[in-house]
Amino acid sequence: MDRMKRITHSIGLVIILMMSPFFIFSQSKQSATVELEEKANALLDRQDFEGALELYNAVVKKSKLKSNDELNVLYKRAYCFYALKRFDEALTDLNQYLEKIPNDDARVLRLYVYQELGNTEEQLKDLNALISKSPDNSELLRWRTSVLMESGQYKEAQRDIRQLLAIQDNADLKGYLGLTYYYLENPDSALIVFDEIIKQHPENIQTYLYAGSICLEEEAYDAAIHYINLGLKIEPGNATLLYYKGAALVEKEDLTEGCRCLNKAFANGVDDAAGYLEEYCYGGAN
Repeated sequence: MDRMKRITHSIGLVIILMMSPFFIFSQSKQSATVELEEKANALLDRQDFEGALELYNAVVKKSKLKSNDELNVLYKRAYCFYALKRFDEALTDLNQYLEKIPNDDARVLRLYVYQELGNTEEQLKDLNALISKSPDNSELLRWRTSVLMESGQYKEAQRDIRQLLAIQDNADLKGYLGLTYYYLENPDSALIVFDEIIKQHPENIQTYLYAGSICLEEEAYDAAIHYINLGLKIEPGNATLLYYKGAALVEKEDLTEGCRCLNKAFANGVDDAAGYLEEYCYGGAN
């Protein structure tokens, strides 16, 4: 009987507590916050980012973000900020959220924010963390490759490119490998890579552009014309190749054919051809 009395007494205390004004206010406040967040979620689904953001702001203000469940609203609000191009505010929310909740989706969103902010160092930190969990994720490896290339870390980029090429042969990726050699001041190795691509993927026009431009930079004009002509056989109207060919020809003092190519390139939107045209073709050396 004593045990039953204690149980009854405990139940009575719970009922009294639930009927207290503080408990009723707390429950009402929590219910209102949930309702606001649900409305915000619906607006987010409809891509009404301004409307959703306004409601998420109200949720953050009311909830005080005391629990992990309540912190989830920061991730949603960060997405709104990102969609509205308010990247610094998105980053603030994501940093606060990820400090408490190590969520990979939020880390990916932060990657996009860092990309918009041009912060390659922080991109690499998040990419390294994600790739450590999924070492064979080709999308993440490609992303890291592009960031490494952008930040001038060409040796590291070669590592990722070779890993990706081991998974699947890809002309574009192999082209990036060739570029890394050139940026590491090894143009001969770059051209060896481009020759391999031409042999395996002769239809890939970008390879001829890479090889032609490198040869122009090295003032190897005959080699440049060789690669450019190969590319023009596949795509005769390629304006960039015509520009490169015109530049190589006028450097070799073949002004008639060079100016013809440069005029065609300029007419097709290559504004850089104007400098060569003015110097060599319009009342100058020609």
